[in-house]
Amino acid sequence: MRRASFVALVLVLGVLVATPAAARDVSNGSQTMVQMQGYWGSYDDATGAYVDAGIYASDYGGEVWIEYYRFSSTPVTCEDDVPGWLYESFWGSGPGTLETDRRYTSGTAAGTVTGWTESWTDCWYGEGVVPQNGGSGGEATFDVTAHFTSTSSLIRERSSNSFKIPGETNSHSSEAATYRSGDVHAMVGDETFSGFGRLGKVSWRYHSNTP
Repeated sequence: MRRASFVALVLVLGVLVATPAAARDVSNGSQTMVQMQGYWGSYDDATGAYVDAGIYASDYGGEVWIEYYRFSSTPVTCEDDVPGWLYESFWGSGPGTLETDRRYTSGTAAGTVTGWTESWTDCWYGEGVVPQNGGSGGEATFDVTAHFTSTSSLIRERSSNSFKIPGETNSHSSEAATYRSGDVHAMVGDETFSGFGRLGKVSWRYHSNTP
């Protein structure tokens, strides 16, 4: 996912705004948003411990929504010295703010996300992986702040798609993105992170005509 285009990443989070035209068989949709993305993670070659985390701050015309996720796996020792893995995950969202300059060279996102934490342990007993416990979880809330600083020139992407069945349907869509890549420094709760990210604007349009 990290290697995907900015358009593809943002459209996963996009909200379709459909506007029926006068005729019932014609529909149009559009969406424009400004978004900051940030990713960071680590991998320990010696132990195999792994952490992957990210933040999305999306401004839908003045309404800003923050999303944050984190996943980690840590090697542990189960009963009878059996090797295993402890998995921990969190995903949450909430309202926030996103401030950027006009050319997307810098930006700051802040908000409070509420979501669900989960943790479980898998152990290897030779015949296969056996859960050490059924897992546990609970609601959690974090204050999130992220700062973006550009390290690239302005990047533009544009793509279009069409779908047609003669006599049945004719539809087409287009996406356009203007953004920069750069460094992201974030604080989630009491922890600080540094990684990479993107900041920019995406516009999406859709038209469908069914005879």
